[in-house]
Amino acid sequence: MPTVEELRASNIDIARRYLEAINTWDFKVKRELLAEDIVFEMRYAPPGFNRRMEGIEEVMAFLETIPSIIETEGLYDFRLETYHSDPGEVIAEYKSDMKMVIPVELKNEYVTRFTIRDGRITHFCEFYDPIPLVIALGGRVEAATIESARSAHTESA
Repeated sequence: MPTVEELRASNIDIARRYLEAINTWDFKVKRELLAEDIVFEMRYAPPGFNRRMEGIEEVMAFLETIPSIIETEGLYDFRLETYHSDPGEVIAEYKSDMKMVIPVELKNEYVTRFTIRDGRITHFCEFYDPIPLVIALGGRVEAATIESARSAHTESA
């Protein structure tokens, strides 16, 4: 039976290997690291993106479409820690310098929570700023102010 510190180190390694597999488009390694009942979430994904996927086949089908829009992920500056209360909960902070197929660059910062049980990722929940993605895909985001919000609510009343 591994010690808590060994389990912590092993789970951090699993999360790091998964992030590295993203960078290298290594779908075999991704599949090996994901549990059959994986839940994959992108909580702040913009409209048009599935925010929650369940099961290895649905998740892998989504992951395998990513190279059609992103040439290189360019993830870097990894910082990984576990919860003190649960070494199977890994928090990863990192940045990206992506090159999109269209071609445009996309830079972002991420916080991802991994739940790892029995050597497999059972939950992957990624938080990132969706605005740079919307802009990279050709969309736009208009800035709002308190005054524009007041105006909009006054007009609709």
